[in-house]
Amino acid sequence: MASSDVPFTDLLSAIVDNRGRTCPTSEDGLPLIATNCIKNDALYPVFEKIRHVSTETYNTWFRGHPEPDDIIFVCKGSPGRVCMTPDPVSFCIAQDMVAVRADPEKIYPRYLFAVLRSSEVQRRIGNMHVGTLIPHFKKGDFNRLRLPVPDRLMQEFIGDVYYLLSLKIELNRRMNRTLEKMAAAIFKSWYIDFDPVHAKAEGRDPNLPANIADLFPDTFEASDLGPIPKGWTPGKLADVADNPRRTVKPSDVPPTTPYIGLQHMPRRCIALDAWGRADEVGSGKSQFKEGEILFGKLRPYFHKVGIAPVDGVCSTYILVVVPKSPEWQSYVLSLVSSKAFVDYTDSHSAGTKMPRTNWKDMGRYPLALPPEPLAKAFQGHVAALHQRIGLAVRQNRRLASLRDTLLPKLLSGEIELPEAEALVEGGT
Repeated sequence: MASSDVPFTDLLSAIVDNRGRTCPTSEDGLPLIATNCIKNDALYPVFEKIRHVSTETYNTWFRGHPEPDDIIFVCKGSPGRVCMTPDPVSFCIAQDMVAVRADPEKIYPRYLFAVLRSSEVQRRIGNMHVGTLIPHFKKGDFNRLRLPVPDRLMQEFIGDVYYLLSLKIELNRRMNRTLEKMAAAIFKSWYIDFDPVHAKAEGRDPNLPANIADLFPDTFEASDLGPIPKGWTPGKLADVADNPRRTVKPSDVPPTTPYIGLQHMPRRCIALDAWGRADEVGSGKSQFKEGEILFGKLRPYFHKVGIAPVDGVCSTYILVVVPKSPEWQSYVLSLVSSKAFVDYTDSHSAGTKMPRTNWKDMGRYPLALPPEPLAKAFQGHVAALHQRIGLAVRQNRRLASLRDTLLPKLLSGEIELPEAEALVEGGT
């Protein structure tokens, strides 16, 4: 593939730059995203630890705002991380990053996004940024960053393939968030708010299939936990779940074994679709099996809980949690990923700078245990949602592998369009 290297700035029609100035914030209003919201494995910015700005600040303080399909480019901290801007734009950007707008007469916008994500351009950016403790890439050096620009047909193919695969991954993640919310809502209704019991006690229809509704009583009884459904048992998490301690030495783990550290676990999301290799980390590890529950015990307020997508090993900062019998799987997963449980572990953490919880305290978490038939009914009702999450995770892994394998080969000319089209068709 013949291409020419062109200065980054020559390919742009605009740069929106608000860096170097601290924006006044408010308790509510429009989201203000910072550099932590820009991740190279996400198509659009993620809303993590965001602040807000008032309408007046939005209209008067900023030099400009991103437009749909602009590319958000991080300049400080992790220079070179980029994301697309969605349509509509529901946020404004803080300092230490810019929004760049491709000139469509000079470059296909989706191609610009893809090539900025490429390993070769990321390497070039890494060689150009300055600073050691806090690396930064100067806007004044944008003209020194040169990007490979092939013919228009190749630009459009690369850009569209990269974008569409990334979009499918993004849509799968959105679906997983919806499925997780559905499962969490059912858990809260059944086991926290006791909605079916209240409905039957008041003579209302619990809006459940008859075989499930019949498993709920129509009265409450007193207990050490307060009023609980009649026939339920006051208990604790350790009654239905365990923490198998499978610590292994680094030398005993094959190098290519999947490895999950806290950095691979998203916040407030049980779908884990990223992992590394065991040989990337030399410290001690714990084994886990596909489908088991991983709980980040270090700084538990980060709320890192998820379903193991494969067999592998994890950091010892992560606890492996398994139900004592299969019918409690969905119950245990829903419980330990709930905000109430994470808040409990946070309040019982030891340490100030690096607080952490432990299984002993987690196992003491008090709860009202339903009869086993109801736990089985919940498993049958919710397990399908969790299984769909797992399927989407595995599909995302395949799509990301295809996307990230094709990009450098297309840019280098190692493969041509017909071969690439066949690989995309087969891979999707």
